[in-house]
Amino acid sequence: MNWEPARADHSIDRVNASITLASPIDPNTFDELVVATRKMAAAHHLNDRVDLLDPVEFPVTGEGRVIEIGNLAPPRRVAFRRLEAAGGAPVEEVSVGVQRVTFFTIRYRRWDDFYQLITTTVASLDQVYPITQNAKFVRLEYIDRFHSIPSGADHFEVISRDSRLLVPAVKTKAAALHVHSGWFDFESPAIRMLTNVNIDVNDIAIPPPPDPRRTLSVLSLGQFEALENVLDRPVERLGKLHEYLKETFKSIITAEAAARVGLND
Repeated sequence: MNWEPARADHSIDRVNASITLASPIDPNTFDELVVATRKMAAAHHLNDRVDLLDPVEFPVTGEGRVIEIGNLAPPRRVAFRRLEAAGGAPVEEVSVGVQRVTFFTIRYRRWDDFYQLITTTVASLDQVYPITQNAKFVRLEYIDRFHSIPSGADHFEVISRDSRLLVPAVKTKAAALHVHSGWFDFESPAIRMLTNVNIDVNDIAIPPPPDPRRTLSVLSLGQFEALENVLDRPVERLGKLHEYLKETFKSIITAEAAARVGLND
């Protein structure tokens, strides 16, 4: 295969997970959650603290739009990060906001490692505030990347022409392309599941290489949302989304590419 994945043993470039709450956390409780997160983060070597502000958002009745109000005090967010030794860029992060807990890594090893970060964080927060009893939706997002080697730019070595997520119009295209799919499935009348998939193939043009080269990325996103009340088993549902997105990604790529990134292991 004339393509190399983003990492030596897998193609996962980054992973994001989040739990969004049905109602915001009050300021005093939020301060306690920050302390609990800091103690948990230290155990995972997430020692770089960054205080952030989230944008103020609210829906406008009638049109369903969301606008940001800059003259109101934005809600707080506190992130704890692990930085790379060279350059100091964040490679892993846990952050807690007044209505959302998020997880991020570009040093993905195995799902068990990332899931342990999620479970230990939520367990710590649950001792202060019932995160798992106040979830509105949970989201998991993977970005997988491949880079072609010189003279190897046939993206159908990675993308399967038979994939149900590849529209017929692009199945014969040899140049750069983009495909998006998104839909809802309903677990019950009160719980729906969102799937979003982006497939992108881009030419590397700057600086121009001596041979044709390309990048290929696949974004796969899953989300459970409670349409009424709150979402049950939010952390367990993130595990379910992992299995679902793994199978979704497998349905997009060729058997050779799946073997290259250890998807069948």
